[in-house]
Amino acid sequence: MFLPKYIVCLSVLAALASNSFGQDTKQQLSESISSYSQKYPWERVYLHTDKPHYELRDTIWIKAYAILEDGSESVGKSKSIPLYVDLIERSFDRLVDEVIIKLDSGSGRGDIPLPKNLKPGIFTIRAYTNWMKNFGEEAFFEKHIWIGPLGEAYDFANTNPKFDLKFFPEGGYLVTGLKNKVGFKAVDEYGRGADFIGLILNSKGDTIRRFESEHLGMGSFEFTPQAGEKYEVKARTARGFWETFNFSKIEPTGYVLHIDANADTENVSFEVSHVNIQPEVLPETLKLIGLSKGRLVYEKQLSPKNGKMQWTASKDDFLPGVVTFTLMDDETHLLAERLVYFHPFAQSSIDFSPNKESFRPKEEVELQFEIKDEFGSPIEGEFSVAVIDDFQVNYQEGTQNIFSYLQLVSEVKGTVEMPSYYFNPENKDAEKHLDNLLLTQGWRRFSWSHLSRLEKGPEYGFEPGLSLVGRVHSVSEKPTKEPHKLTMLVSNLYGMPILYEGITDSLGNFAFTGMDYQDSVVVFMQAYTEKEKKAGQVKQLKKNEVTIYRVEIPMPGFYIPTDFVPGKKYADFDDYLVTVKEAKNMMEQFRLNQEIELGEVTVTGKRSDLLPDNRAIQYNNEPDGAFIVTKEHVYFQNVFQLLRGRFPGVDVRGDVFSISPPPTIVIRGGAPSIVGNGGATLFIDGMRAMPGTVAALPVADIERIDVLRGLSKGAVFGSEGAGGVVNILTKAGNPNRDFSEIKILGNTTLITKGYAPIREFYSPPAIPDINSPVALDYRSTISWQPMVKTDAYGKGSIAFRLTEGNPQVRVLVEGLSKENEPVFGSYVFKVK
Repeated sequence: MFLPKYIVCLSVLAALASNSFGQDTKQQLSESISSYSQKYPWERVYLHTDKPHYELRDTIWIKAYAILEDGSESVGKSKSIPLYVDLIERSFDRLVDEVIIKLDSGSGRGDIPLPKNLKPGIFTIRAYTNWMKNFGEEAFFEKHIWIGPLGEAYDFANTNPKFDLKFFPEGGYLVTGLKNKVGFKAVDEYGRGADFIGLILNSKGDTIRRFESEHLGMGSFEFTPQAGEKYEVKARTARGFWETFNFSKIEPTGYVLHIDANADTENVSFEVSHVNIQPEVLPETLKLIGLSKGRLVYEKQLSPKNGKMQWTASKDDFLPGVVTFTLMDDETHLLAERLVYFHPFAQSSIDFSPNKESFRPKEEVELQFEIKDEFGSPIEGEFSVAVIDDFQVNYQEGTQNIFSYLQLVSEVKGTVEMPSYYFNPENKDAEKHLDNLLLTQGWRRFSWSHLSRLEKGPEYGFEPGLSLVGRVHSVSEKPTKEPHKLTMLVSNLYGMPILYEGITDSLGNFAFTGMDYQDSVVVFMQAYTEKEKKAGQVKQLKKNEVTIYRVEIPMPGFYIPTDFVPGKKYADFDDYLVTVKEAKNMMEQFRLNQEIELGEVTVTGKRSDLLPDNRAIQYNNEPDGAFIVTKEHVYFQNVFQLLRGRFPGVDVRGDVFSISPPPTIVIRGGAPSIVGNGGATLFIDGMRAMPGTVAALPVADIERIDVLRGLSKGAVFGSEGAGGVVNILTKAGNPNRDFSEIKILGNTTLITKGYAPIREFYSPPAIPDINSPVALDYRSTISWQPMVKTDAYGKGSIAFRLTEGNPQVRVLVEGLSKENEPVFGSYVFKVK
């Protein structure tokens, strides 16, 4: 039997091959698919941003949704917690900013303030989790936005545009003598669909078929290749010249798979045919299977004794979404493959009810809405709502939304241009055009070769929180030969430092996982081991022997600017936009007038009038004993180890390397420093501190340690000073600190990012405060509400105040139902 060179023989399924598809083979095949879906569940992320077009110095508001499909009937919430979001400038594929959104049960929110030094252009917002790296960049979420001045058009026009035309036979092959459906797609030099007309010529130069594109350069036609013929294609766009293209390769023998899901409203028709296959190599059985969202949803065993097999199946047997059908022989060779979308209009609907029939600028809008599924049942869920000025924002009707992304875009390879077009019930040809799209774009979610991954585990796991990974090594970079204890301090501008403890493996590798901190932080880490050198003495590791690996940021993939259409979208609103521009220019000038720009100034010398240092004011800065910390002392792991044996009458008891419980300090033989039982009380810069906090304080950050032994000086602290006082003065707490001498000391330090802090969208009040600066409100994003929920009756509501303009207002609702099904709806009204 002839098999084209690109037919794949599955190594993983080789054990399943037999003379026919017996019950054991069916079971093993089904179990292999189920095992893969459970071991490699498909995680998908979607970002709802407030708009697709931003101005310089604007803010991108984000609501993230993440789901997980493991082959079961229900869709679950993502198990990942950190979601990495990158802003990429496409001109140079430069990373502009990165934030980490904290997911809670599959949803999270954040924002990206745009830097003021950006240049206008196309940018990409990319989102991914650690788990999604197992599947490559094609699994990442991407959304392309325009950042630039108000009213600027997207112009990709070319005086002599080039285009490329390719053909895609249904099932994969054209076979001599068998009628087949042929899909085609033409794209311009920017990768966007290009409409054209074409001719198919035979070897004599005669035109045997004329064809043309139907939507975005795509279409299809039926064709029966003849033996001994060679075909050529001539095609041209409206503005171009005739060009010559190659037609699909024609095989002398093989199989053709034809599936029609649009001819009948209730059933889908199937047809499998073959030709010129010798009887001795003709398989006894064929098998057609269908996969959808990681599940085996269809099986049909066929007898190829006849050259053509035809049958139908009910559409009700398939859930909405993309199904890939694969034809196999009894040795599990892949013979043909076809993608089909079922129930393209089986989606929810949203009914909006405003509190008034018309609105004026600055009025309060109360908008009720009710969400129902395709059967009229209420939908309970969590949603995000964006309210935008439709005259200022270039919103395309067919642009991507949560429904089109989760149901289509995330299931196929390549860029899908204007994906929401295929799910608009008002488009009478949408089903036909969607079928043409699936003829021309391959399935990216699963390939039969992926089953080979079952032999090994995933390379990347689900992250339960923020992670830091590294290793401990000697100065000569030689690996360690024994575990090392680790102490890590995470310090930020908010609240107390966070302390983590751990231990390396025998090779010095370590990983801190499940951490939780916000915004930019400084990480200070120490590694040490204890070895008895002599009785009572401990040998420690040297400094600078810890390396923390920075998380690798994947490189941006190739970008096709299909999201932006050429032309002047704003032509009808010039007068309004002129008003908006003038108002914003006035506010920008007002802002600049409040700023004073200084020329270059060089300041040398030291402050002559020192600020008062109140950290030791209680005892007039005259302790009973004081110890100055120098560079030679930073090798000590903490204050307790440093204090041991430094002062007469001061005894440090317990394990000085333990954080829980920490060691205790006894002065003059008193009781241990337990609250309420006397002993030394600990202070940091004159403020009461717990022993655990003191133990976590890096020695490199300490300037001086004061000890109060006498009752006379300790009495100023009241009952807390009865057992003595230890006051630790830090370098950061010194008001007269010489910042020019600051050096980062310790084993290793790292400045990294935590989760993005949650900020609330600001909407100015109707009547500003009399002391407020002058402000003209012409915001393009009127309201952003990322946490809107519907009740058991599918009802929800939002309220927002309009701006001073009189735009067309667009309300966009996106989110997930309680069953994690995508929901999208929009509402438009005009402000008079």
